Amino acid sequence: MNQPPRCLTCEYVLIGLERGRCPECGREFDCHDPKTYTTKPLFVRWKFWLPGFVAAVIIGFLLYVILLQVAGWGVAVTLVAPFSIGALIGYGCPVRTFARVLLTLIAGIAIVTALFSLSIVGIFCGLVLAGVAVGPLLIGTLCGVMLREVLKHSNWEQRWHLPVLALLLAPVLCGFIERAMWRPRAVESVVTSLEIRAPVGRTWDAVMFYEEVRRRPPWLLRLGLPRPLYTRGSVEQVGDRKACVYTKGRLTKEVTERVLNERLMFTVVEQDRIENHSVRLTGGSFVFTRSAPDVTTVELTTSYQPKLGPRWVWRPFEWLAVHTLHRHVLEGMRLKAEGPP
Repeated sequence: MNQPPRCLTCEYVLIGLERGRCPECGREFDCHDPKTYTTKPLFVRWKFWLPGFVAAVIIGFLLYVILLQVAGWGVAVTLVAPFSIGALIGYGCPVRTFARVLLTLIAGIAIVTALFSLSIVGIFCGLVLAGVAVGPLLIGTLCGVMLREVLKHSNWEQRWHLPVLALLLAPVLCGFIERAMWRPRAVESVVTSLEIRAPVGRTWDAVMFYEEVRRRPPWLLRLGLPRPLYTRGSVEQVGDRKACVYTKGRLTKEVTERVLNERLMFTVVEQDRIENHSVRLTGGSFVFTRSAPDVTTVELTTSYQPKLGPRWVWRPFEWLAVHTLHRHVLEGMRLKAEGPP
């Protein structure tokens, strides 16, 4: 059986075309020159999308590894890299737009999973990056689709090479610019308060850290932090240290100020494999205010030096995580202070 003529590049059927140019990829052909088209049977359909998809996943993973080494967490990693990955899939996978979007989301999940599996990113960074990257990935995919539609009707000979090269170089260039302009980020603090219906003395005696709360943590903390195992040490006087051991890593806190029934301040002297990629914990405090004879307001503060940028993207997620942790600790204190002696 005679096979219809197909484009040499994308195997589009060329029957009934008035112009000598493929409407799918823009490659020129001549109906009277068999060398400019093919009559071989169409190959399996994955040939249209799998090479571009695999290339985008591998290139995207390498981009993240390079950028994290060159510039750390910034605009290049958070926004530009996922945009370029989405554009590569939109430009290099000639399937329907819905299928391109689906491939883009799968690629993003695959890349973040690989980064987490190799301990290049932590749990918190990986989860938030997967969510934040959805927007740039989808925008990049649509831009890649539009770029393909525009260039496939042009006579530019390098339309299949130079756009891809530009998409690869854009995040790297952005990363080097960020590295040249890098400055240490300022320490930030998050404060959460809770009113506890108990005298200040009982509330003071109920002080505990996250690792000592017996209630089941919220799902955000269970996903974002390793499971706490035990604590050792005390906070009875200035200079005391309390080590908090997790299934993976540990935190050690040292008391820097202790005013009975008023204030307990501490600094973090050790942070081993506890979100080292995202923040450097510096310290915190418990402040007690007597609101009424049997009512005490407790303010819990956590201070940290952020490592993730741009700050307008990451700060809301950090505050959400810290406030969730604070509320969990303060609720544990409330149950202990308001419970039976």
